[in-house]
Amino acid sequence: MLGKSHDEWDALADTVHSLPITLDELHDPKRVWSLGSENPAELEAEITRLRAELGAYREALSRPFPVAILHWPAPELTELLEAYPTLASEYPSHETHLATIESALRELSSSGTPNLGIVTGTVPSYEAFAASEGSSPGDATLLPQYATTLAARGRAVAWPPQRGAACWCGSGQTYGQCHGRTA
Repeated sequence: MLGKSHDEWDALADTVHSLPITLDELHDPKRVWSLGSENPAELEAEITRLRAELGAYREALSRPFPVAILHWPAPELTELLEAYPTLASEYPSHETHLATIESALRELSSSGTPNLGIVTGTVPSYEAFAASEGSSPGDATLLPQYATTLAARGRAVAWPPQRGAACWCGSGQTYGQCHGRTA
């Protein structure tokens, strides 16, 4: 930082320094300037902020994402089946689809599976997912992978809903008045 030439102390420091960035680069005044300040208190505040941000990212990544079941709202399911009729065997009707979701979640819950959720699919999102996987959206084996991807991206809604909360199906009724009434 003083602008002096490299000496034997610098050479010794380089031999014990293990980071991939050289000490000269770390002590480069232009690098310090690029942080926006030479004030040590401001630099320390920036380091603290970056550490907190990194901690938040690590925490988010360490949280297990839910075991999620894929839900198609009625208009999306209609669009999906019109575009990909091969999926009709997976979804005979919207009512059957909703009943299958609820029964699958109850079965998973009764078997002790924690952290259950529901992800809502859209046809454009599913088509983009299929394209990213190099597969056809008509391939039913993609559906669980799509649900898992949505859950991993934080799109899952916890199941069962809290007492008095709206039902996951989108009916506008509370869960207790809708799919939760048979619980």
